[in-house]
This record gives sequence, C-alpha cells and structure tokens, in this order.
Amino acid sequence: MNPYLKLIRPSVCLLSIFGLIVGLLLVGIPFELWILPILVVFLFSASGNTINDFFDFEIDKINKPERPLPSGKISKKEAIIFYLVLGLIGLIISGFVSLNFFFLALLNSILIFMYSRKFKKTLLGNPIDSWLACSVFLAPVLISGGFTELLTSTTTILAIIAFFGNYGREVLKDVEDIKGDKIIGARTLPIVFGEFKATILGKILIFVGSVFLFLPFFFKGFGLIYLVLAILCFFICLSILTVRDVKVAQKLIKVVMFLVIFSFLTSLFF
Repeated sequence: MNPYLKLIRPSVCLLSIFGLIVGLLLVGIPFELWILPILVVFLFSASGNTINDFFDFEIDKINKPERPLPSGKISKKEAIIFYLVLGLIGLIISGFVSLNFFFLALLNSILIFMYSRKFKKTLLGNPIDSWLACSVFLAPVLISGGFTELLTSTTTILAIIAFFGNYGREVLKDVEDIKGDKIIGARTLPIVFGEFKATILGKILIFVGSVFLFLPFFFKGFGLIYLVLAILCFFICLSILTVRDVKVAQKLIKVVMFLVIFSFLTSLFF
C-alpha cells in the first residue's frame, strides 16, 4: 500500500463517512448535496490519523515500526505538511456547505490537533475522541439547519448513543492498555482511579447509551421493527455488564454500534 494511504488509514475514514451517510439519510438531505460533506469528513478523518501518527512517532518506533513514519517511508516534515494540506482543504470546502457546518469543522479541526498533541492519554482524551466520533451524526443537521435544530433531531439521539458507547469502549480499551500506558507516563482513567473503578465506569457509560435507544420509539414514532432491534441491543449491553474480559466487552460494543446504526436505518423504510 502507498505509504500516504497507509498513513491516513482508509478503513477508518470510510467508517466516518458511513456514519455521516446515515445522518444524511435520517435528516433527508438530497443526494446532490452529499459530495462536499463526504469529502470534508474524509479529509478531516485523514488529517486526524496523520497528526496522530506524527505525535505517536516515538511510541510507534517501538510498538508499530512498520508504520510509514517510524519506518522512514514518510518523514515527520512531510507528514506535518500533509496534515496541514488535508485539514486546510477540508476547512475551505466546509465553508461551501454551510456556515454552521463550517463552525463544526473548525471546532473539530482544533480538537483533532489538541487531542493528538496533548489530551490523547489523559482524562480528557476519551470524551474528546467520543465527541469527534459522534459529531458525524450531528453534521447533517447543520447542513440545512442551525444548532437549535439539534435539540429535536433524531440524529442527536444517535449521536448521544454513539458518544456514550464510544466513551465506554475507550475506557475499557484503556484498561486493556494500562501496562503500556504506564510506561509512557499516561494519565488515563484506569491509571488515575484504578482498573476496577474504570471498568465499572466504562460499563455504566455503555449502559447509559443503551437507555437512549428507546427514545425514538416513544417520542419519534419509530416502528416495531426498530423496537425489536433496540431491545436486542439493550440486552447485549446488559450482558456487557457481566463480562469480565474487557477485550470481549469491546467486541460486543462494536457489534451493538453496528446494530444501532442498522436499527436507525430501518426507521426510513418500516
């Protein structure tokens, strides 16, 4: 694979685009207006992966020496220029979508840099990462509306579920990575408060997210098929509370997130 393609992690970029498309469908944005938002999300996702590798250079020399930067296929100077070009083009294009979409892009561009530079392995790392993950579901609302529309949009519920689910998963991931994080002097939740408390908090966050699954049925008029899928997701989340292996719990929450997105899409057809 081309080192620049490997640097931006295309699979991660595609996941972000998929989340945006779900939001575009739910909001009802016309297909002809999809191209620019999708391009912006791709560019910001690619820039975020690039700057993340830039600041993880020393760690990756040990853990992932085959990555483009530590392997020497791309220099740090080339990586930072690539990051700036991707981010700047994405920001410029976002201005042609809508003013509110531009403000969200500007906020996220700042958070992407600060997360990679300073907050990734701190207590603020997980909530920032979770915001970035869930914001793709909010972006479609800002294409045709304003920030006040977020209060009543269906995609906001999906964003809340994604935020808590991702937050809980990231906490459990930190529990799994605690040994390596201690070596690099990280200040994650399990390091600061202990593995047991962090594991409990991660599972609680996942459970809280699952509770929001029922709001679309009771307040947005989603059908019975959605309710059945929501109940299935809810019980999987309940099972996570009893799982001791954090790696297994992480895999289960991934399954839940895909089911949640699928269940929201069913509301468009049933």
